[in-house]
Formats: sequence, structure tokens, C-alpha cells
Amino acid sequence: MEQKSFTEQVAYIVQRAYGLNLKGKKHGLLELADDIDVDGLKRRDILEFGIRLISDGTDFQYINDVLSNMINTEQDETAKRIKLIQKEAVQRIYEGISSLLLISALFSLLNSDEQNEVQELLKDKSLSEYFSMY
Repeated sequence: MEQKSFTEQVAYIVQRAYGLNLKGKKHGLLELADDIDVDGLKRRDILEFGIRLISDGTDFQYINDVLSNMINTEQDETAKRIKLIQKEAVQRIYEGISSLLLISALFSLLNSDEQNEVQELLKDKSLSEYFSMY
């Protein structure tokens, strides 16, 4: 299977974080347990790991420590960037911020070319209205 490009991975993270954030705000963070991707946990996916810890009611300082340790073991710089974006998503979901602020936080970790590519990948998705500020 061909590995997804950096921007395809980021587009997936943005879309997934957006959906999780909406559910967490509407139903509560503990309800996110039903949305955890078990295969993602097996791959040590930071987003899935973080959502698992959030749904267990874990204090964010502990979540931050665990995710930071996982990121620090990553040798590949692109993979490390992906993990940092996922960690940012976890933190913002935990905080329960608005969808606009969530997307802004994630896009702040991208350069303008990457932002444009991610926007293009997500243009037909339900969150495209949030891209008008970029």
C-alpha cells in the first residue's frame, strides 16, 4: 500500500479532530471512547492514544507527558511533525475549544503551501466553511 503524503495525513487529522471535537462538546469527552480506532492504538497513533486517555478521564498533564514521550522517540522528521499535529489536536479537543479555533491551531503548524494543499483536499467536506480565513 502506498504511504499517504504529509498533506493527506494532515487533512485526515483535521477532519477526524473536527468530528471528535464536535462530539466531545455535544456529548462529553468520556463519550469519545466509542470512536477510538483500535488499529490506530496498535500503530501508536498519537491522536488515538490521546483520545483514549481523554475518554478515560485522565488529567491533561499526564496525557501531555505520555504523548511528548512518544513523539520524542520518533526519528523521522515528517512523522514527528504529524505526531505534533496530532498532539495539538488532542490538547484542543481536551480543552473543548470551538471548531474554528481547533482548525486554526492545527493550521498554525503548517506553512502556507501545506495549508493550501490541505484546504484543497478538504474542500468538499463539511468543515470547508472554516477555511475562509486562510
